[in-house]
Amino acid sequence: MKKLTYVLLMIVLLSLCVGCGVKQNMEEKIAEKVIEQAVGDADIDIDGEEVTIKTEEGNVTFGSTEWSDTELSSKIPEFKKGKIASVMNSEAYVLVIVEEVDENDFMNYYEEVKGEFNQESYESKNDDMIAYMGKNAGGISIMASYTLENDTVSISGSLPEEE
Repeated sequence: MKKLTYVLLMIVLLSLCVGCGVKQNMEEKIAEKVIEQAVGDADIDIDGEEVTIKTEEGNVTFGSTEWSDTELSSKIPEFKKGKIASVMNSEAYVLVIVEEVDENDFMNYYEEVKGEFNQESYESKNDDMIAYMGKNAGGISIMASYTLENDTVSISGSLPEEE
């Protein structure tokens, strides 16, 4: 758990650097070394804006602006509207942030997800946000939310936890 906290902290810090346009090879190498020291035994790969952290516990990739092509992502309906701002994924988890989304486009996706991920479901609608959470027959969980104020969609999915 401590390693995961360090990884997430480094992801946030590195995201700030990458988001500010830090792309020079020397700075990438420095960032890789800092993260490797903080996380311990990890291999860091910075490829443009995409960063992959490889550890014994698994890999985490973030910074992409395209729908993930992982096995988990293929089991979640792809949201094809708006502009993907950020993607973070691992073998067991995916998070996609999409901006510039029309509410009607989200509601169409919402209904699609609601039909497929209808077990242990939860819906919430208020003045600020519309959200749905559920599982499918295979135990894959999804949460899709739409923030009305800034027309942003957040989609997260996860594999069932191993017991």
